[in-house]
Amino acid sequence: MQITYKTGDATRPDAIGQKIIVHICNDIGGWGRGFVVAISRRRPEPEQRYRAWHAGEELRPFALGEVQFVQVEREITVANLIGQHGLVSQQATPPIRV
Repeated sequence: MQITYKTGDATRPDAIGQKIIVHICNDIGGWGRGFVVAISRRRPEPEQRYRAWHAGEELRPFALGEVQFVQVEREITVANLIGQHGLVSQQATPPIRV
């Protein structure tokens, strides 16, 4: 498998075929800073589905490590990946860790 790096607007992938825009979300339901702002400007569905998921309107748990796939165009899907615990560092532990 080969990885190809491209530059440009990550909210408008220009590759051929199926594309997934993967981004990190927090586990407290906050949406409004960083890359998600650019996603929301382009397409409202990922934010709407994330907020509904946080509100308990989906069967899967809203927890670290979970992912929600939102198809926004025929060949573009946004992956809302819960990979950040809270919003700020707690006792020198960043909200996103390896």
